[in-house]
Amino acid sequence: MIEAALAPVDERGGFRQALPTLVRVYGIVATLVILVAVVTIGNHAFLSSHNIFNMLSQWSPAGIMAVGMTFVILTGGFDLSIASGYSLCAVTAAYVGQHHAPAIAFLAAIVVGLLYGVANGLLVAVVRINPFITTVGSGFILNGIALVATENAAFLVDAPEFAVLGAGRWQGVPYSGMLLIVFLLLFGFVLARTVYGEAIYAVGGNYEASRLSGIRVRLVVASTYVLLGGCVGVAGAIAASQLSSAQANLDPGIIFDVLTIVVVGGTSLSGGSGAMWRTAVGLGIIATISNGFVLLDISPYYQSIIKGAIIVAALALDTGLTRLVRAK
Repeated sequence: MIEAALAPVDERGGFRQALPTLVRVYGIVATLVILVAVVTIGNHAFLSSHNIFNMLSQWSPAGIMAVGMTFVILTGGFDLSIASGYSLCAVTAAYVGQHHAPAIAFLAAIVVGLLYGVANGLLVAVVRINPFITTVGSGFILNGIALVATENAAFLVDAPEFAVLGAGRWQGVPYSGMLLIVFLLLFGFVLARTVYGEAIYAVGGNYEASRLSGIRVRLVVASTYVLLGGCVGVAGAIAASQLSSAQANLDPGIIFDVLTIVVVGGTSLSGGSGAMWRTAVGLGIIATISNGFVLLDISPYYQSIIKGAIIVAALALDTGLTRLVRAK
C-alpha cells in the first residue's frame, strides 16, 4: 500500500503528482487522528477504556451493517432498506426470545435477514431492477411486516440470558464489540485476500468486462445483498439483546449512520474502489464525532448538520481526487 502510494514520486519525480494519491489513501486516517486529538484535549475521558468499550457496544450494530454495505457498494449497488430490515430482524429476535432460547432467537433474526437479502439480490441481479428502487420498495414491505406483526407495540423479553449478547462483557470488553471487530477483520480478509474479493472489485470496476472475462457477475452482485442481509440480521439481534425488547421503526435513522460510515471511509459509490480498513476508519470518525458531542457538551441538534457536511465534503473530495489521479 505504501509503495503504491509513493510510486508517483519516484516515477515522475514530483510530490505534486503524488499528492492526490497520498491524500486519498491517508487523508481519512489523518482526519481520525486529528478528531481524536481534539476531543481528547477537550475531555481526557475520551480515551479511557470505559468510554472506548461503550463506543464499541453502541456502534456495533451500525458497524456490522456497514461491513455488509461495503460489499454492496463496491459492486456498484446500494441498499436503502436496511433500517426496515434491522427493525424486522430485531422484532423477530425479541418475539422468538419470548418463547425460546436466546440462540434460537438470534438465529431466527439472522435467517430473516438472509431471506430479505436473497430477495433484494434476486430483484437487483437477476430481474435487473434499479437497486435504489428495489430497496426503497422492499424497505416499505419490511416496515409494513414489522408494523403488522407488532401492531406498533414493543416486544419485551424478560430473560437475563437474552441480554448477554448485547449487554454482556468479558473483562470489561463488550461481546457486541468483539463481534464487530471479528466482522471487520474477517470480511476485510475476504475482500483483500480471496478470489471472491477480487471478483467484487472487478464487477464494481467494470461490470461488462468482468462478465466477458468469465466472472459470474449476477451471482457476485446477488451474494453481496445476501451478505448484507446476514449482517443486518446480526445487528438486529444485537439491538434486541441490548434493549431486551424491539419494535417496528426501531431506529429509522441508522441507514444514514451506515452510509456515512462507508462513504466517509472512502468507498466509492460508483463501485470498484474501497476497502474494509477504510470502513473501520470511517466508523471511528463518526463514533468519535458523536461521542465527542456528548463529552464536550455540544447540542446534539448540530450532529445532523455536521454529518451531512461530512458526507458532502467526503464525496466532493473523492470526486476531485479521482479526477486528478486519472488525469495524471
